[in-house]
Amino acid sequence: MKKKLISVLMASVLPVVLFAGCGSSKDAGGQGSGSAAVTVETSTDTDESDGNNSFQNALEGVTLTVGTSGTYAPFSYFAEDGVTLQGYDVDLLNELQELLGFEIKDNTVQDMDYGPLGTSLGLGQLDIGAAALCATDERKQNMNFTDIYYDAGIVVVVSEDNETIKSVDDLKGGEYKVAVQAGCAAYEYAAANLPESCLQTYDSQALAYKAVEDGQADATIYDQPGTAYSIKTGEIHLKIVGDEFFQGQSPYAIALSFDICKEYPDIIDNFNDAIAYLKENGTLDEIKSKWCD
Repeated sequence: MKKKLISVLMASVLPVVLFAGCGSSKDAGGQGSGSAAVTVETSTDTDESDGNNSFQNALEGVTLTVGTSGTYAPFSYFAEDGVTLQGYDVDLLNELQELLGFEIKDNTVQDMDYGPLGTSLGLGQLDIGAAALCATDERKQNMNFTDIYYDAGIVVVVSEDNETIKSVDDLKGGEYKVAVQAGCAAYEYAAANLPESCLQTYDSQALAYKAVEDGQADATIYDQPGTAYSIKTGEIHLKIVGDEFFQGQSPYAIALSFDICKEYPDIIDNFNDAIAYLKENGTLDEIKSKWCD
C-alpha cells in the first residue's frame, strides 16, 4: 500500500465563467474554500506486479497541472476538518497517477469552483480536470475528454413520510410540485418531460432539497450519487423512490486541455487504457462502493 500526499492550492475565482458543472458548487457536503493550502491524504492499493500493460508508467517524467473541485460531494469535497480533500475523484486521481507515472506540478492540485475550472481547462492553464465533469458536446468544443468512468443517473427524492410518489412516472401528470436546480441535467430532463406548471426552479440543489423538507414542494429530482451521499450523511432527511433514469446524460470523464493533448498526442489513449484497467480489475467498483453507495 502506498500513501500519497497531495497538497491542494485554493485558486482564486477567475473572472470568466464558461461552464457549470454536473453538480452545482456547495450543493452537498462541500466546505467553503479558504485561502490556505491544504493536504489531501489518501491510501491506494495498486497491483504493480503486472508489467504487461504498456500504459503503465507511460507518462513517467511528465508533469501536469491538475484541477478539481472541493465543492461536490461525494466526488471531490472537504472533510469535516475543512482542509482535507476527499472523494471518488481524489481516489481516482491517485490511482491514475500511480498507474501512469505522471507528476503533479508543485505536488499541488488546484481547487476551484466549476466555472473557473472549465475556464482554466479551456485556456490551457490546467492540463487535467478531475471533478465529476460531464463530457457534454458544449464542453468538447473547449477541451478533450477521456472515456466515461462514471454514469450518473437521476432519482426522485421525496419526504420520508411520502407514500404517494413511487417513481418519476408519478410526476408526469402535473399533480405534484417538483423542485429542480437550474442548469443541471435534472433540470434538462424536467424541462423536457414534466409539465412546466409543476416545476419550481432553484439556484442550488440544497434549496431544492429544503423545499421538499419544508413541504413547499412534493419532490425533487437530482443525480443519484450526490443524493445518496446527502441522505447517508444525514445532511438531508429525505428518501429516494423508484429507479435511476436519464442515464447516459451525466457521463463523468477526465478533462484534458487541447494544449496538453497537442504536446502529448497519446495522452488520451494512456488515460483511457488506465481507466479501462481500473474497470476490469474492479478498482472503480470499489471506489464507487466506498463513496457513492
